[in-house]
Amino acid sequence: MDNRIISSEEEVRIFLKELKEVLSNPMFVVSRDLDIMMKKKSESPIDPYTTANTLLELEFDSYDVYSQLLALDVREYLETIIDNKDPELPPFFAFGKVIQKKDVYIKVKIRDSMKRKVFCVSFHFARYPFPQSRPFE
Repeated sequence: MDNRIISSEEEVRIFLKELKEVLSNPMFVVSRDLDIMMKKKSESPIDPYTTANTLLELEFDSYDVYSQLLALDVREYLETIIDNKDPELPPFFAFGKVIQKKDVYIKVKIRDSMKRKVFCVSFHFARYPFPQSRPFE
């Protein structure tokens, strides 16, 4: 089953608005409420495309990731990924962003807007070139 879809521009705008509201909430604490997956089990620690290695090369910490998430734009949207653990869970939204002249793939979801929890499962250099055209450019 392919779990990748292209959401409508309105759905992406709604997601980004909600994401920015969660991140901007005065009760949001980056160190507690932004969960960043540094390395997936199957990834090699020397793989340059892991989140951990990308953050090292960019000299980024979780606050830099937070800033990049706040700055996401609908034109950077790539696709939506249905959570394969449970399709009832909120989906991941994937974005392609140029940071320090390098393509960075970002995949993020709002785990719980009431508890202000954000999960960034990917924040790494793009392993493959981004599509020439994006859904909402």
